[in-house]
Amino acid sequence: MFCQLSSTFILCKLVQYGLILLTPRDQFDTSTELLLARFVSVADSSKFWNSHLWNKLLAWDSVYFMKAMASENGKPAFEHEFAFSQFWIHLVRFLAPNHEFYNLLKTGVVLDNILHYLATFILYFLTVKIFSGNLKSSYAKSLAKKTSVLFIFSSAAGFLTGIYSEPLSFTLSFLGIWARQSAVFTTLPKHIDCLYSRFPLYLFSAICFSLATLNRSNCIVLGIYYVFDLWQLLKNRNYGKALLFPLLSGGILFLTCVLQQYVIPYSIFCPERGSWCNTQILGPFTRQSFYGFLQSHYWNVGFLKYWTPNNIPNFLFALPNIIILLYSSVYFSKIYPYYSLRPHIWVTTSLVIIVLLFAHVQIINRISTFIPLHLWYIADRLLKTSNSKDKSTPRGDDRIAHYYIIWLIFWIPLQTILFAYFLPPA
Repeated sequence: MFCQLSSTFILCKLVQYGLILLTPRDQFDTSTELLLARFVSVADSSKFWNSHLWNKLLAWDSVYFMKAMASENGKPAFEHEFAFSQFWIHLVRFLAPNHEFYNLLKTGVVLDNILHYLATFILYFLTVKIFSGNLKSSYAKSLAKKTSVLFIFSSAAGFLTGIYSEPLSFTLSFLGIWARQSAVFTTLPKHIDCLYSRFPLYLFSAICFSLATLNRSNCIVLGIYYVFDLWQLLKNRNYGKALLFPLLSGGILFLTCVLQQYVIPYSIFCPERGSWCNTQILGPFTRQSFYGFLQSHYWNVGFLKYWTPNNIPNFLFALPNIIILLYSSVYFSKIYPYYSLRPHIWVTTSLVIIVLLFAHVQIINRISTFIPLHLWYIADRLLKTSNSKDKSTPRGDDRIAHYYIIWLIFWIPLQTILFAYFLPPA
């Protein structure tokens, strides 16, 4: 298992970086050129490996991350730059041998790849843990292996070759889900319980989810795990454990969000900032979170604001993942219901609804990497198909999984090239 997953991971990355090397050096957008002009000399940026590889990894959000990382104090220069993970920026700066531009870039790229690699194995053990209770151990391990391979060939594609913050969030997310799953068990059909002896693991999940949310705000939906557990324990009148386990852990996650989205930005910008500060309700609390304000003010993010004719191509880019995420929820709730997956279904469905209604919809191709439900669905269909005597043209569930994999085969190399050339989708 270890050798197979490792060799698959290395092969995938070699192909991606090989494609990046072959893309033209002159990117479509000038943002990278302006960034390099500010922080490095022409002679340095023109060196072979810099011009043929490293510079090409500075596309889209990577420009903002790199600008903050390479600045003197690691802090954003402008208000809108606070939308990009300060946690990730300072982590890379902390781990880099020095704050020279290319050392920071290389540290970020190496760290992204290490996190992606580690998350592959965390997901493997998480899958075994969840499915071993309902399936044969050998089947659970086969499912886990296929799930991990699918995760390596992620629809995030080129974004996972650069210095994006997604790998930090999905590593923390998988680790947190594993910790919660280790502390919770099913007592009777549709009933759960928590072991006091495993309370540290449950609390550890709250730390992981909180850090993941500090890094990427979309990870706030991980709090739904605690809502589910709280509802179950209260329904069973297990009030003590409801208070100690999900309520405390959910409170930690909620407090983290309040500090990041309200208290800290209010202390930095208000009252001088006006606008956002003027929507104050009580103390540092405003009608809109700071991140929500930045997204709406600078990127026109809001309810149905992306639903315009010119964004139809972006909806088409997102369509495969929207279909697979929603159908995986239907699959594990209606077709092959598995009670342990119910909170995962809630999380997955919530993310899709939020992205569809409020966000730049094409980002679902990369931000959905922190939830594994759709990977379990595809892996399960692949296993059932391989064990079936009828291996003719895929039908029904198998057709959806089949077409999604075909899409990935074309999408991953194409998006990697588009990313290196600084072309949409972002």
